[in-house]
Order: sequence, then C-alpha cells, then structure tokens
Amino acid sequence: MAEDALYQLLRSYDPSDVSMQQFYAVWVEAVPVEEAVAALNGDPAAGTPDSFAGWGSGSDGSGDESAGLLVGPIGEWTLMIGDHRSTMDDALLALSRRGGRVLAIEWDCDSETLLKYAKDGELITVLDVLDTNERSGSDPDALDPYLHGLRFNIDDDLPGEPPITLDESFTSALTAIGRVVGRQLDREWLEATHATYVVPADDFE
Repeated sequence: MAEDALYQLLRSYDPSDVSMQQFYAVWVEAVPVEEAVAALNGDPAAGTPDSFAGWGSGSDGSGDESAGLLVGPIGEWTLMIGDHRSTMDDALLALSRRGGRVLAIEWDCDSETLLKYAKDGELITVLDVLDTNERSGSDPDALDPYLHGLRFNIDDDLPGEPPITLDESFTSALTAIGRVVGRQLDREWLEATHATYVVPADDFE
C-alpha cells in the first residue's frame, strides 16, 4: 500500500480544492449502532440508507447546521463519520462508557490533527499525528504497538527517505486505527450501503 493510499482513496470521492481539509471519524467497539447514534444525539429511529460514495448529507463541520452522521459496521466495530462534534472529548467519553474501546481521528488542516483513544469514560491517548511527540492522556504510549513502521512527523528529516507529507501522516493514523480494529477502512466499506442520521445543530457546543 502506498504511504498516502487511504488519504488518496478518500479524496477520490471529492477532487475539489477543499477535499480532505477536514475529516472526522469515530470507531466504537461493542456498542450497537442505535446506542452509538443516540450517544451523539442523533435519532436512531430516523436513519436513511446512504453510502460514503454517494453521501450528500454531511455538514461543513461548523456545528451551525444540522450534521449528517454516516454509520455502519466495520468488522466487530461501528464506524461513524460526521462533523467535528462527533470527535470532541465529551462525545468520545460518552461512547466509551458503554463498555468498549473508542478510537477517533480529528483532522482539520488548519487546526487539530489528532488521533484519540478512549476507554471506560477516560481519554487514554491523544496523539498529534503530525508530531507524535505531542501526546497526552492517562497512558500516552498505549497505541505505540500499533504505530510500528508508520511515519507521522512531517518535520522529521530522514536521510535517504522521502519527506513525510500530510497525506502520509493521515494514512498512517488510519492504518494504526485499522490495526486496532482488525479491518482497514477501504473502498468496499466506502461504497457499501450504511445509514445516515441527523445530528441537530450545536448539540455538543
């Protein structure tokens, strides 16, 4: 797999100039879809069939409008793609209190670029995927076994190796998450039919 493969895969669904400036996704273990949606203040009874490939119901991530939340199973986990509110600490802690692990990527090229891991109502690890030396949480190194062989830090100057780009850092973060989950995000998931739910504006503001 190319170093930036997952970034380029997601970008292929929107080749515009603003594509992939923002991306927010949460992986939840051992929590039924309905409970996960309700934890993010969506209506679990109001899902409509949708796929990432044909998704037109998201928001701009500002929180000023109702947001679409695309939800579907990925292995034994549930994957949710939405706006920035879905990856806020309070949302992740609420999801993690339901008994399973929670992983998230909070990607905003002009702001935060974070990989988060929560469990049992606690933030275990928070990593800046552009500089993994910047980390926090109750166990900042908990994800290290899943980072082996991946490149993140864009300021690293590695002799004999190409520079590390934002695209590669993003792909490395998703790859690490896939290692924990046991399945990588792929074209099959992105083009499969899942469900979209509406999260009202400012519910996490």
